Amino acid sequence: MRALVLVDHAVGTSGPHRNVVGSLNALGTRSDLTVRLLAGAVDETEPYAHAANLEIRLGFHPHSAFRFAANCRAVLAAARGCEVLYVPTNLKSLLYAQLARVGRRVVAGPNVTPLPIRRSDSPGRPELALMCDLWLEASDAKKDHVIARSGFSNVRCIRHSIDGAMFSPNRRSVGVWERYGILSGTTKVLYVGRDDEPRKGVRQLIDAVEQLNCSGLAGDLDFIFVGRMSEATVRRTAAMPNVHRLGFIKGVDLANVYAGADIAVVPSSWENMPFSVLEAMSSGLAVLAPRVGGIPEQVVDGESGVLLDLVGDDGRHRRDAGKILAEAIRGLTDNPGRRHHLGQAARRRTLEHFSEARLGAELAEALRPASRENTSC
Repeated sequence: MRALVLVDHAVGTSGPHRNVVGSLNALGTRSDLTVRLLAGAVDETEPYAHAANLEIRLGFHPHSAFRFAANCRAVLAAARGCEVLYVPTNLKSLLYAQLARVGRRVVAGPNVTPLPIRRSDSPGRPELALMCDLWLEASDAKKDHVIARSGFSNVRCIRHSIDGAMFSPNRRSVGVWERYGILSGTTKVLYVGRDDEPRKGVRQLIDAVEQLNCSGLAGDLDFIFVGRMSEATVRRTAAMPNVHRLGFIKGVDLANVYAGADIAVVPSSWENMPFSVLEAMSSGLAVLAPRVGGIPEQVVDGESGVLLDLVGDDGRHRRDAGKILAEAIRGLTDNPGRRHHLGQAARRRTLEHFSEARLGAELAEALRPASRENTSC
């Protein structure tokens, strides 16, 4: 079987594109299919770029209206000899895939947004019945939501994977903090993510830091923020000596920061299958995360992390979310034995359930033209 993967770029600078990279790495190890990748950019440091069964073609830029004709030609040429088209992210890429739809199976998702013709976070008949044969989601929670909202059942859950060799407790070194001018010897509480919308919960996490600092309970804690932070966050944390903003980092540098931390906090009000949870778990960290979306499919509460009730019935953060976070952080700080146990169990869980080998097998099965649609994960 030959599959064409159509994507704007294959560089892991965001959650959706980290899934693209992980999927390509997983497919690049398969001996039962060959892959042709058509993209605007690739990451030469990733294993997929050197996989024997993966051919790379550049020159696809779906976001550029000036490249429309060139994009059409590139898609039609790349589709020759391929039985299936796979679009893991980007609606424009899925629209271009329709050019080569006839006689081919089309698989889309998990990060293709619905058409902006309705006020809905779920695809409908145009996407599920007309634009693809199978729609992928990264969690049972989102899969069930799509089926319930759309009425279509050609939706399958294939959860993300994580590179257990990259994100590993074996990378742990207190020396990592010297690079960022942070003293060792304190418990490191890590947040990795965006700060561009309220649902990410950065404001609530800062509320927790303020409460711990004001109560005198944060003397042995350092809070590490990784990602591009908003001006509001910079202003609020500027006078907090135990808050350290590292900016956007990736790759080995990010893996080293994870391994050097002790607790990971994901304070969002909604997440599907966040890589920040998988990266922390794979790195052997105790994870504090909300009981929302697909996170309970990642974290087994009390065994491989702690799930928190941060969100109210309206889907927004509770008013006391900061207090809940502060108490949970302090609880793990005061119990290093439990923290260690949770981190070890989290590491085992990622190796058993979120490996790239598992992802490759499930994707290969989903891409096969004879594959039967089902709704099981």
